[in-house]
Amino acid sequence: MHFSLIRAAKLNGLASYKYYVGVFEQIPHCQSVEDFEALLPWNIQLERVGMAAAA
Repeated sequence: MHFSLIRAAKLNGLASYKYYVGVFEQIPHCQSVEDFEALLPWNIQLERVGMAAAA
């Protein structure tokens, strides 16, 4: 599962480590399926997890 998250982040142009850390910081705040879906690499709002796209 962890490798899948990192690989999907890279494929979506995200900084993989920042994405990984940001997602795991946000998971405790998720209360619905939609909250979890919003954290997927293709749905993520970068400002939500405080990360920038990979250069």
